[in-house]
Amino acid sequence: MKIFTALLLLILIPSTLPAQMNGESRLMEIETTVLDYLAKTDPSHLQNLLSYFKESDESTIDERTAQLENVKTELAAFLGDVGIEGSPNGLKFYFSNDDHEKILFVAITNNGFIESLRIEDSTPSIALTVELLPKLVDSLSQNGYSGLLYARKEGEMLVDQPFGMANPGLNIPNTKETIFATGSRPIDYTIASILLLAQQDKLSLDDTIDRYIDEVPKDKQSVTIQHLMTGRSGLPDFFDVESDWDADLAWIDREEATERLLTIDLLFEPGTNRQHSHAAFGLLAIVIEKVSGMDYYAFLRKNFFDPAGMERTGEYGETRGFELSDFAEGKGPQRIGLPNIPPNWGPTSWLIKGSGGMYSTLEDLRAFYAYLRSGDVLDEEHQQWFMGESVQLDGSMRGFELFSISNPTNETELYLFLNEISDRDGMRDVFRALEQLLLE
Repeated sequence: MKIFTALLLLILIPSTLPAQMNGESRLMEIETTVLDYLAKTDPSHLQNLLSYFKESDESTIDERTAQLENVKTELAAFLGDVGIEGSPNGLKFYFSNDDHEKILFVAITNNGFIESLRIEDSTPSIALTVELLPKLVDSLSQNGYSGLLYARKEGEMLVDQPFGMANPGLNIPNTKETIFATGSRPIDYTIASILLLAQQDKLSLDDTIDRYIDEVPKDKQSVTIQHLMTGRSGLPDFFDVESDWDADLAWIDREEATERLLTIDLLFEPGTNRQHSHAAFGLLAIVIEKVSGMDYYAFLRKNFFDPAGMERTGEYGETRGFELSDFAEGKGPQRIGLPNIPPNWGPTSWLIKGSGGMYSTLEDLRAFYAYLRSGDVLDEEHQQWFMGESVQLDGSMRGFELFSISNPTNETELYLFLNEISDRDGMRDVFRALEQLLLE
């Protein structure tokens, strides 16, 4: 079974959106409202979404409602995994199931209202062959992309090549040892930690969270560890609030995160639907600390990173003794620090603890998965989570993307790290073409 985890969240703020509209917050509001409408049946979510439409739109309420209901019906089979991108023209939602992807484009006016919606099929426009992979790398480099591409298919090495600049200001190119921010890849670290604790009989995946967390409200008392791991908890994707200066980096501690996660409204009754939630992995990180009696990051270092030899993996805000020249600089729409690298982003907030806030390298990530599958830490039963065919996409507003493909049973794996992207639509085509080449 193929597992597609689309964890991309990149919001580009329209330069023409008035400052008083608080552009990023407005786009996040629309994003949440669209997802709420698609995932929930309560009529109030339809009314909420209708309120975001352009006031001068000549369509009647009935016509808008009919259009939204048609969109909801067409996307019903694709809900669960969603990637979200922003642009000066609106928002793109990428919905996928096991073998197909659809795009919902929401056009947004300069003053922050929905102008129109349309659904598109997502089909790759690039035909790749094994022989063309080196030329692909050259093309990416020549067209303003920077990163690293590594690919093996059925045990045969196809490409292992960095390209572009890690830090143009210092004239430092990307290398095989360059450290990149890894977006939401720490979700796999959290899952591995939960599986290890289950293997040690310190918890069960069927346990409800009120066994480990105090004063869980009634609507969340049926949430299980398994629900949190599989997108069935009902928790929304993120749990930042308007007063947070940044949806990822604003500092909150575990106590504040726990309060927010327990009081936030659910998208659906636990176990009745499926929608990816970064917030759920924050709650799992809290469970890991409570069950293990250790700091989340310390638990990862002791049980996975150090035994696997992951010397170039760390959290935001720490250098681990590396120089600026060891890190790729993110060339995204959001730049924080000079240069824009993870050590300059402050300590990892509980807004993303358990689902982000870390950096790594190609060899460290390969070492992590090899260690999980080696039998040295997880037994055969608990390895199964990481033994299936998977496609994953992780990213951040600060310009880093990590696309990977894995099929351990036939020694197929791919990692595409990026710290600069000149054409986002073109990059999507590259992702789909690579997936088709590696998994055909």
